Amino acid sequence: MNDTLLEVRGLGKRYAGFPALNGVDFSLRSGQVKGVMGPNGAGKSTLLKLIAGEIRASSGSVFFAGHPVTNLPVDRISNRGVSYMPQRPSCFPSLTVEENVRGAAQTSLFLSRAEDESIVRALLELVGLRERAGTTAVELPFGDKRLLDVAMALAGKPRLLLADEPTAGVDRDASEKILELLRKMSSPDSRGEFGLDGLIFTEHDREILLDFPDEVGFLRAGELIVEGSPERVKHEGVVQNYLADHRHFDDRKEDLV
Repeated sequence: MNDTLLEVRGLGKRYAGFPALNGVDFSLRSGQVKGVMGPNGAGKSTLLKLIAGEIRASSGSVFFAGHPVTNLPVDRISNRGVSYMPQRPSCFPSLTVEENVRGAAQTSLFLSRAEDESIVRALLELVGLRERAGTTAVELPFGDKRLLDVAMALAGKPRLLLADEPTAGVDRDASEKILELLRKMSSPDSRGEFGLDGLIFTEHDREILLDFPDEVGFLRAGELIVEGSPERVKHEGVVQNYLADHRHFDDRKEDLV
């Protein structure tokens, strides 16, 4: 039985001749969590956006659940069960927390009023924003905005979530909440109504990258240089050099929390 959820073959993106992503190949099994690491400009965000249909590929193919989705419109890829959580908050600032979640659910699902209310309540409870349901998004602290992003990304009940640096810029408390949510949603034992069949996320935080995912891929200059278990990947020379270069960045981040 083929349990491949996502397959990427020779995926590439060029901007005015410059290869932002070059011939990337990998697959994601059902139930798997994959982390993507690499320096700024390596192509991490580009990779997620190509899979989600946010930008068009210059070459290569993407298959989701056995079906080709390369360069399909965003809404068609989303309707097939792929959700994209961008690096920066994507909520509508002038709408309330509840309205943002409801809008995300209605965009992805055909719901009766009762189903709509049920999903919104469940998601606000899940991410810990029930008490802020009537607060406009612009009033939320940055960490709560990212929790709202998680709720919106899960509102369509996707099978695959693509999360671009979900904990970037948030304090320790919010980071732990977001990671706990993602672990819960991707765990077969506890994921519940909004459970995921797969998760791909990008990160700079080495502790998260080497602890959370089943597999890690390392991108450099648009190419997938190394891929494997966190234990294997962290011993590769190119990854050790990257982690050493970013150690001071992580230390400064800890000081700011």
